[in-house]
Amino acid sequence: MPYVYRCRTCRASSPPRPHRADAEACRQQHRDDEHGGLVPAGESIERVPGSSRDPDARYVDTRVLLVGLLLLVVAEAVVRLFGS
Repeated sequence: MPYVYRCRTCRASSPPRPHRADAEACRQQHRDDEHGGLVPAGESIERVPGSSRDPDARYVDTRVLLVGLLLLVVAEAVVRLFGS
């Protein structure tokens, strides 16, 4: 999942980097070169939108799973009651 470093003070951003650590290295290089090692206000490291899903959201929510199972149980009961 690519990451981009953005400096709002300079209105600059790095090219997309494959790993967060690479974007952090770009951040440090920019700080050293442009800001004398100081931390500019409003800088950030962001995921490139639309590049891939958030790794923290890759698991199914337990509530969604339970609702799905409940719907299957209800559907089976309806078929047994009203089916021929």
